Amino acid sequence: MPEHRLAAVVPAWNEAAAIGDVVRGLRAAGACCVLVVDAGSTDGTRERARAAGATVVLEPRRGYGRACLTGAAAAAGHELVAFLDGDGSCVPAELAALDGTAVTTGADLVLGRRARVEPGALAWHARLGNGLVAAVLRARSGRAIHDLPPFKLIRADALAALDLDDAGYGWTVQVTGRALTHPALRVVETPAAFLPRAGGESKVSGRLVPSLRAGHAMLARARSATRRRGLLVLMAKAPRPGHSKTRLEADIGPGAAVGFWTACLRDAGARLRRAAAATGLDVAAMTPSHADATEVRRLTGLPAIVQHGPGLARALLEVSELPAPFTIAVSADAPTLPDELLGRAAAILRGRRPPAVLGPAPDGGYYLVGLRRGFPAGRRRRAFLEAPMGSGGVLAHTRAALDGPVLLAPWPDVDSGTELRHLAGELEREPNTAPAVAAWLREHGGRVKEAG
Repeated sequence: MPEHRLAAVVPAWNEAAAIGDVVRGLRAAGACCVLVVDAGSTDGTRERARAAGATVVLEPRRGYGRACLTGAAAAAGHELVAFLDGDGSCVPAELAALDGTAVTTGADLVLGRRARVEPGALAWHARLGNGLVAAVLRARSGRAIHDLPPFKLIRADALAALDLDDAGYGWTVQVTGRALTHPALRVVETPAAFLPRAGGESKVSGRLVPSLRAGHAMLARARSATRRRGLLVLMAKAPRPGHSKTRLEADIGPGAAVGFWTACLRDAGARLRRAAAATGLDVAAMTPSHADATEVRRLTGLPAIVQHGPGLARALLEVSELPAPFTIAVSADAPTLPDELLGRAAAILRGRRPPAVLGPAPDGGYYLVGLRRGFPAGRRRRAFLEAPMGSGGVLAHTRAALDGPVLLAPWPDVDSGTELRHLAGELEREPNTAPAVAAWLREHGGRVKEAG
């Protein structure tokens, strides 16, 4: 099992009565690291957390969401990140159950639904507000959700893909709402207990006026967090001989082609994550199988969707049918593609007209196709299912079927040894445009020069 698999983030402010037991319980339940994010405690919370084995992260800026964001940044490098309060209201031993649910269901976000609430643990107004917010999330996402609990577990790449920014008590609503409406993410609830706090004073839920204010803010956040966002999708296969980059494989050999494609996926994942964060889009990968999805997700950091039908044409059609205001499918084999072109495509599709955008490649194909939701299904099917995929005529066919899409600047992809040699020369001058590919080329430059 990886050394840095599961970190637990515990926001805390004057929770000395409970924090030691919380930290020890999390370590015993499988957390390799416990990060107590302290907002300036004056009661010995930090000292007791350290004594119990936690790493204390100081965050002087107040706010529950701010503490979670700071803790998530400190947990970088872990596969899974758990969040729970430091007041003893959550049962640390139940971390193992949340982890087990993530493993057995493949969930990206596991919510510890408070199925057993002990007397005095949750005030009536907090219970009412929680139920109202959950109802809004259900209605707007169309997915089952019953609780906005303090105890939750999320995959680190999913957390990064959600691009969270709520610094207050709306953070849990934001992470849950965005995960529920993300086409590639799965949210699962599992039963958990909720106990009266072990000591100290509740910052919100124990008092009526602050609780009402927090509830109002959370209802507003429930609406904004479930607003559908545009979707960037990387079209990708896993790097395996005879499976991906087969034309290039004929020129440079299977092992080299796999290494090149692995580097391409790393750079493409970083590029799409940057572009999504800069433009306020969701991001995912589309893969041909579950095995591909696992490997592509590992290399790109993107949550993956498995296509239902075989072939690239079918995959592009399925991307265009995903529930988003618009979708932008992007090829992974254009290693130096500028982030600005992805932003330009998003800006076009956010406008009123036209409803389609294409990024042409010099070989008669395209590196990008974007469509606004509601584009006629018949024209979409003609554009993809009737296209002469793999030929120099696919761009012309798709352009005609989409009836005058906006054309972005042309950009080259890499399908042959000749194109790879040209890319090598380009990256010698500007290696930072595709750092993983540039590093691979430095190591395999001889093979590239010999390519036919």
